Formats: sequence, C-alpha cells, structure tokens
Amino acid sequence: MRQYRKVNHSLAGGGHKKSPKRLQSLWRGFQYKLMIIIKYLGKSIKSYLKYYQEVPPYFEGNCPECDHKLYRHGKYFRSAITKKKIRWIPIYRWLCSPCGKTFSLLPDFLLPYQVHNGKILQHAWILRYMKKKSFAQIQSIISNNETGGISVKTIKRWERFWKQKESDLINLLNRGLVELSSDSTILFMTKQLSNQQTFLYLLEKLWKILHPDRPYPFCGFFPWINQLINKI
Repeated sequence: MRQYRKVNHSLAGGGHKKSPKRLQSLWRGFQYKLMIIIKYLGKSIKSYLKYYQEVPPYFEGNCPECDHKLYRHGKYFRSAITKKKIRWIPIYRWLCSPCGKTFSLLPDFLLPYQVHNGKILQHAWILRYMKKKSFAQIQSIISNNETGGISVKTIKRWERFWKQKESDLINLLNRGLVELSSDSTILFMTKQLSNQQTFLYLLEKLWKILHPDRPYPFCGFFPWINQLINKI
C-alpha cells in the first residue's frame, strides 16, 4: 500500500493555521497563471527531503482551473541552490483528468522557475531595497563559489520578476486588510512610504491579523510571499 505523509496546507502561509473564511474567499478570486500549486511543505530543503525524499506529500486539492479532483501523477527532480550547496529534490505532480492539465506541487521555499531558494532571494531583496546596495555589491555579498556563484544578470532578472508582481501583491494585501481589519489608519500610513516599504508594512499587518499568536517571520517572509504570488 502506498504511503503518504500529511501536511497542513494553509492558504495564509506557514502551514499551521487555517485562514479566515472571508480571506479564503478573497484568495479564490485570483486565478492561477502557472501550472504550479505552491504549498507549505516544510521550513527548509533539509526538512522537505526528510519527509518527501521517497514519499509524496498527502494532498487533496482540486484543480485550480475546473475544480475537479486531482490525482497523483509521478514526479520529476529539480535543482535547489542554498547558500552552500546544490541539492536535487523531487517535485511531485498531480493530474486533472477532466481538463487534462498537470500541476506541480512546489514547496513554498522555492519560487517558480528559480533555482535559488527563497532565503537567498529574500537576502538580495533586502540588500537592494532596504539597504540600497548596487547589483555588484549584492553579488559580492550573496555569491558563493561552491554553488557556482551568482551573476549580476541573475540578480537583475530577480528584480524584473519582483517589479512584475509588486503592484498586484500590494493590491492583494490592501484588499485583505480592508476585508479583515477595522483599523482605518493602516492604508493612510502607507502614503509616505515607497512601494517596497509599503509592501513590508502591509505584509506584517496582515500576518498579525491571520496569526495573532505567532511572531512575524522577519527572517523568512519570502515563502509566504511566494504563496501570495501564486494567487495573482
């Protein structure tokens, strides 16, 4: 008999608590543009491999396109680069028989079509937007010869990816706060902030509403961002 490991799939991120029904309804209004479903499947590559190296995660989601049941449909391997290593990890696939589409179940510490894990991208983002470092400075700080280094061209590509998603993410957070918060000053406070400062401000506010008993993950907020990106 095939074995599965259960995992909590919270739309709100972190994989531990369910989001309020009103916010779940809001998330459903955004269409999946990629054939990828992003879920919390562990905090790191190490924990992911511990549980899912050979055994697929338990997943009962429906097709994002037609809402029919998805069935497991094999796996493939992809590289994932951490600060010091290059790892090959299994990515499990699910098939929707009625519409014939296949979806990959991607752990939220990996962004679609990016080989570097979320911690590296978050570090680069903070250096670029919060500490105002140049592309060359970012390269010298985050590159590691053991993993082949990171080119300036790659860092610029990350920035283009972020710019494409930035406005939609801010709008998504704004709508979530309007739905869930009675504090009318939150959106007023962002008028004096840059887009990046606005994003971090709104992200922390929404996190505290959804997870009042858990500290905000300053050192690991990119996995939650990754889940939100998959909804726009």
